[in-house]
Amino acid sequence: MGCSIMTKPKIEPEPFDEKCISHVSEIKVDPGIFVQENTNKFQEIYRVGSNLGSGAFGEVKTCFHRDTGQKRAVKIFRKDLISRGGKRQALDQEIEILKQLDHPNIVRVYEFFEDERRLYIVMEYCSGGELYAEIVKRKSFNEVHAAQIMQQILSAVSYMHDNFIIHRDLKPENILLEEQNETMNIKLIDFGAAIVNRDSDHYKNAMGTSYYVAPEVLTGEYNEKCDMWSCGVISYILLSGQPPFEGRNDTEILGKVKIGKFDMESDPWPRISSEAKNFISRLLCPNDERLSASQAIQHPWITQRAYRTLPSSDIIQEVLLKLNNFHSSNKLRDAVYTFITTQCISVQDTKLLREVFRNLDRDGDGKISRHELLQTYTKTVGAEQAAIDVDRVMKEVDTDNNGYINYSEFLKATLDIRKVMSTENLKAAFRMFDKDGNGSISADELRKVLEGGASSSEQVWNDIIDQVDQNGDGEIDLQEFEDIVLSKLS
Repeated sequence: MGCSIMTKPKIEPEPFDEKCISHVSEIKVDPGIFVQENTNKFQEIYRVGSNLGSGAFGEVKTCFHRDTGQKRAVKIFRKDLISRGGKRQALDQEIEILKQLDHPNIVRVYEFFEDERRLYIVMEYCSGGELYAEIVKRKSFNEVHAAQIMQQILSAVSYMHDNFIIHRDLKPENILLEEQNETMNIKLIDFGAAIVNRDSDHYKNAMGTSYYVAPEVLTGEYNEKCDMWSCGVISYILLSGQPPFEGRNDTEILGKVKIGKFDMESDPWPRISSEAKNFISRLLCPNDERLSASQAIQHPWITQRAYRTLPSSDIIQEVLLKLNNFHSSNKLRDAVYTFITTQCISVQDTKLLREVFRNLDRDGDGKISRHELLQTYTKTVGAEQAAIDVDRVMKEVDTDNNGYINYSEFLKATLDIRKVMSTENLKAAFRMFDKDGNGSISADELRKVLEGGASSSEQVWNDIIDQVDQNGDGEIDLQEFEDIVLSKLS
């Protein structure tokens, strides 16, 4: 199922940001600012493990962080190969796109390294392998499991489209199973073909894999709904074990894609529900009739079949209390919490909270709105108090001020902070800021980490130093760093 029709991807320029940070409160803390190039040698930080796969430009291996022991995956690219044909630019673009994405079903990128011969991209490790391999093993999925998988894919796609990102190569080979178990938590990977489409442009260059590519990609202009056609093909394969458009080669496959006719009469389709068949038909149809991701996730087949075991009411109440009690009172502390939450915490520590997040995210778009939070709070404290509580939660937890609680913001506010703020994690956070490794953090080092793509006033970073610097030497040492981060925990 891997025939490719990809051409050279269009490289999108980063939007120019004229904003100048003139006050500490204007610093935007999000997970992407911590995805940076590590200037150390990769082998000094990670021990390389087993091989996970290989391709034309390099290989994917497991790796283990030498200080923390955390198991991750690393994509290793040979620079002599990626320097040709714009591949290096495409990889840089992939990193930039992944830095923007904060969703429980999109693979997380941690950091990257570069030496004379290779580029290393360190990412989240998923032990369950490719969805494609699971399809081959199982032949097909029952409707509940298929709907659960599609619900997660659609949530990730809805989130991407809301953030103006088109994946353009959705297929089971680019979907990983977090673990091999019945809940089937999945992660979208490989954003090498993805583009940023902030201006609602239509694209003409062919991009994708033959079995999954939308007909409008082949015959004319296309937009983000090309991803929805791919979702329709994946759904068809999950339920039947076969692609809807088959052929002996790319030419035959793409010819059938252009015609757009597919079989829902032969075995196993008589045993499959009318809702499932309607769902697929609403995706494998002309672009102007095709469901959007936000519409597809509300289709009856998804809402009725993709049920999951809900967290207990006691757990939800505990999470709501943590949200209510969270305060982002100090920018440096907030940055440290964000770094540790997104860079140091394991999947095992977030499993339960991820299910609560999904429960609160009623429309499945990968973020929690004020309205969604209000619905849950109203059930427990009444409408008037709920409005007060939710406004306070949004003010404190929505630290990037985008009007929603993103996944990492939710985790940051609800994880057990005493467990999170271990000595090991605090030292890892300190090392992130202490760029020159001299044992203290200067104003310039703070700026390099937290400034992001904006410009800033030097006074902003001096102000942060002044808030923390207890001995008056103009820098933050490890003890001062720990004191400010842990000050609210005692």
